[in-house]
Amino acid sequence: MAFKSSGARHDPLRSSGGLHEANRFQRGVAEFLRLPLILTAVFCLVAVGVSLLDRLTPDDAGFRTLVRSVVSEEGAVDFLSAVATSLLTVTSITFSVLLLAVQQTASSLTPVVFDQFLRRTANQVYFGFFIGATTFSFLVLGLAHKQPAPLYSAALTLVLVVASLVVLLMLIHSTIDQMRPESVVRSIHELALQAREVELKMLGRTRMARHSDPDRPEREIHVMDTGFVVTVDTEKLGAIASSAGDDVEVIVEGRLGEYMVFDDLLVRLVNIDPEDSSYDDDVIDAFGIDDIRDVNVESGYALDQLENIAWETGTSASQSPQTASTAIRTLSDLLGRWLMAGERDRSERSTRQDELPVVYTDGAVERGLVALSTLLVGSSESRQAQTTAKILHSFARLIPRLQDKDRAAFDDALDAALPAVIQQAEIPPLRDALAELEKVMNKHGHDTERVRLVRNLLTEATSQMMPKPTDEPEAAHPRREGDREEGVRSSANETETSRRSETRVGDLN
Repeated sequence: MAFKSSGARHDPLRSSGGLHEANRFQRGVAEFLRLPLILTAVFCLVAVGVSLLDRLTPDDAGFRTLVRSVVSEEGAVDFLSAVATSLLTVTSITFSVLLLAVQQTASSLTPVVFDQFLRRTANQVYFGFFIGATTFSFLVLGLAHKQPAPLYSAALTLVLVVASLVVLLMLIHSTIDQMRPESVVRSIHELALQAREVELKMLGRTRMARHSDPDRPEREIHVMDTGFVVTVDTEKLGAIASSAGDDVEVIVEGRLGEYMVFDDLLVRLVNIDPEDSSYDDDVIDAFGIDDIRDVNVESGYALDQLENIAWETGTSASQSPQTASTAIRTLSDLLGRWLMAGERDRSERSTRQDELPVVYTDGAVERGLVALSTLLVGSSESRQAQTTAKILHSFARLIPRLQDKDRAAFDDALDAALPAVIQQAEIPPLRDALAELEKVMNKHGHDTERVRLVRNLLTEATSQMMPKPTDEPEAAHPRREGDREEGVRSSANETETSRRSETRVGDLN
């Protein structure tokens, strides 16, 4: 890595610990700029070649005579000038309007829209074509002379103008299509599956749990930088463990997607003396830190994006719950796929390799369950009972796919969010979702007491016409019989007091 600085790594007063994968320009090239710059360079080379062709081709050449029938010699330079200024104007206005549309969509679907817009190859081609065509027109205009007239340049520019109008139409449609919530969510879904394939290659060679004795000595290695973990070289970590000794084990604490703050625990080296720092630099070199997470190699980032979209559109009454439902269904789909055979499900597809002495706990399933739990709580703020019902359906459909190691995380995520369900109205979809959840949980051996309690409280609160304000959750809980009787007497007394007060006011008048 080009930006490893040993001085910064050991000095907390430095701005960077030398782990960052790339600077802003490098990130820009990787995310968006590479293809547009290549296309622009190609257009520049073509412009120079066409200008030389205009200079070197004899005036009486047959093809030049054919081109002369399309573009007049007298107006060739003026045509180039008009096209260059027009392309620059159209490109500037079009890009400004499209970026404004992207910004408006990002305000309702979170900044993930920007990330997707920049990373799409089609967008890079469109932008590169317009920038390249504009550069081409100015370059041939600058190299043009009255004699010989730039006939080839003008003819090729005419072709580019027609092509630019077609590409402009395609760009507008593509941008509008990409701003649809369904398209955004679908793109995240595909990226998550691709990133999972990359993760599984790593997970297939690492250990899910430590093999060493917990009482063995450990060397703790802390991160000397700040940012998200974007790369973990498990092969290098395994080589370090092998060189250090046969009984050395590497326990990774800084997993992909984790945000590490300076001096956070990154790795533990088991069976290494706590004072032995000889392996620290090599271990730190196996990790990459960046300010932005990489959706291409980390599936957890996609889960967080879906959670953010569902939260943004499902926790405010000003938003449509349809987008939240789409994100929730996609999140549930990803969790269902990953639960069916566990986190090592596809490692058997490739040739089986030796296991590395590296412990790496994936945690993608737990992260997804926590996301559903968080959304269940958030839906109470907007009173979107239908969104709550869809989340409960998602919990129910995941239960048959749970493995033994996932049951505790599932129960914790569901139990923590169940109190929020009481604050919703008992609409039929919510009532059916709770009944389905209780039935599936009971079938697969889960404790259904809390779900049954929620169902009873919702039914009783509805029958008593009790309010469910978000800021007063205790009002959603049916009161005891004595409290209800006291409430009735209190209400009657208040009514009588009010009647007497009105009578006195009438007598005074």
